[in-house]
Amino acid sequence: MMNALSRMVLFIAGLYGVYRYRYRILNTVLGNPKARKFFIVLSMNIPFIRDKMMRQAFRY
Repeated sequence: MMNALSRMVLFIAGLYGVYRYRYRILNTVLGNPKARKFFIVLSMNIPFIRDKMMRQAFRY
């Protein structure tokens, strides 16, 4: 019982930490050129994001 409770507390604390420092984590991850390229390629495979970015880039 105590083990499950401590796991739950650690999980919630971890989620809080990720939420609180989400932009710092994102900047750190996207600071790596290979990771940035991976996420750009991944996002361009999603039609909604691709269409929105192309529309904004070429204004059509």
